Amino acid sequence: MTSPDLPAVRQLPPPEQRGQTTIADRVVARLAAQAAAEVEQAGGAAPRLMGVTRRRAGAGTPRASARVDGRLATIGIRLSLAYPAPVRALTREVRRHIAERVTALTDLQVRQVDIEVTHLLHGQRRRTR
Repeated sequence: MTSPDLPAVRQLPPPEQRGQTTIADRVVARLAAQAAAEVEQAGGAAPRLMGVTRRRAGAGTPRASARVDGRLATIGIRLSLAYPAPVRALTREVRRHIAERVTALTDLQVRQVDIEVTHLLHGQRRRTR
């Protein structure tokens, strides 16, 4: 039994004809910074003003930038690392983790992750959350 007061069910066009979702560069950059902070021995880059460090390195999250071009993302990240950790292996782990997390959360393909290590934190290990 149907009621004349109920609206007709509207059929949506197929998903590929409905439009597209755009993810802003700054969203990808924030996701990348958070993903880098999830790696145990990686920390935030000390902010600088005219070449002078404003607070200590390792605090906060790393600084990141991103560029999204269609379905591809290019990421740049500045961070500090605990020392004496193997820098090459640790940056490889950070790069892998960022690519996996950004891809899982956004379905973008991460083409490149450039890492700039701004400080080595001697004798410090970052606490895990």
